[in-house]
Amino acid sequence: MVAASLAGGGAERALLDTAALLAARGHEVTVLTFESETSDAYPVSARLSRIALGVAGQSGNRLRGILNNLRRIVRLRAEVRRLRPDVVVSYLTRTNIICLLALLGLGVPVVATEHNVAALNDAPVQALWRTLRRLLYPRMAQVVVVSKGLARQYAWLGANKLSVIYNFLPPTCAPRREAFGFLAEDARHIVGMGRLEPEKGFDRLIKAFHLVEKDCAGWKLLIVGEGSLRKELTRLVASLGLEHRIALPGRVSNPRALFRQCDLFALSSDSEGFGLVLVEAMSAELPVVSFDCDFGPREIVTPGVSGILVPPGDVPALSRAIRSLVKDDVLRARLARAGRESVGRFAPDEILNQWEALFRRLTGPRIAPQKAPRRTQAAERP
Repeated sequence: MVAASLAGGGAERALLDTAALLAARGHEVTVLTFESETSDAYPVSARLSRIALGVAGQSGNRLRGILNNLRRIVRLRAEVRRLRPDVVVSYLTRTNIICLLALLGLGVPVVATEHNVAALNDAPVQALWRTLRRLLYPRMAQVVVVSKGLARQYAWLGANKLSVIYNFLPPTCAPRREAFGFLAEDARHIVGMGRLEPEKGFDRLIKAFHLVEKDCAGWKLLIVGEGSLRKELTRLVASLGLEHRIALPGRVSNPRALFRQCDLFALSSDSEGFGLVLVEAMSAELPVVSFDCDFGPREIVTPGVSGILVPPGDVPALSRAIRSLVKDDVLRARLARAGRESVGRFAPDEILNQWEALFRRLTGPRIAPQKAPRRTQAAERP
């Protein structure tokens, strides 16, 4: 299983969760990253083999980028020839393309996974990658996307090349209360979580909270994560005079432990491939409100039943939804209960069965569980 890095992000978490549970089923799984282990944001299970090529991710200019990608191709091809895997699963567009180019002629099936389309859609400099994706993806053994909405963006591949396999809700240890120093004992908390990058729309969440903060006495907003917009978001909070009401505490290693101590989850993304963080929040019995962005939230949340969806990018609508939930304890409790009940369909076992079925279809009988999978629960009650 190959990724550029484990430096943070939903796709990288999905890779590690899937790899660890496949290993628990008896498969031999190697996780390979282009960047070194020093960039890791997530721990790697002891069940997994790990290879870090240490090929720099920051290229600086186009020529250096080309040279770095050639180095990745050469190094990856050598490692795969040494390991002789039955199948290679690659994560995200650039890595998918590099993997396919590296493994041409080796006879190893390459499965590309896509978690979003926004990364290559906005910047003109990505035109080459978009062209390569269009030319090379038909040569993939399979392209796996994480939502039905995202599948529509890849319909040009044809049904025989495209599979939808949802991200699953990772099993956790027994419930425990974890101390988070940034939580205020005398306040209730709205939480947003994700990379501090433009597509996550945290500036809009801050502005939505600003519109209703006077109606939300005793409530604070947490924006949990790291990214390139930290300074910009911090300046926005200061410009609105909300330093005492909004905190950006960085990453946390156990999101659901934090969610159990919060009161409301808000997702403000412009784009999502799936939105696993929504599933995690709902599993912790946290009421959720989300922009109805492409492509995942509508496949996770039933509007008005298991959460609230508002029009994409509509800051006033998001603020009104936050206000309604803050003011209505009964509504929060009802949505929280229904949300937790609804995420059982994202339990690991069925989704891992889908991965194994795909591997068997691509490789024949070589890939099969070596022991019966242990039944896992989607989530524990807080």
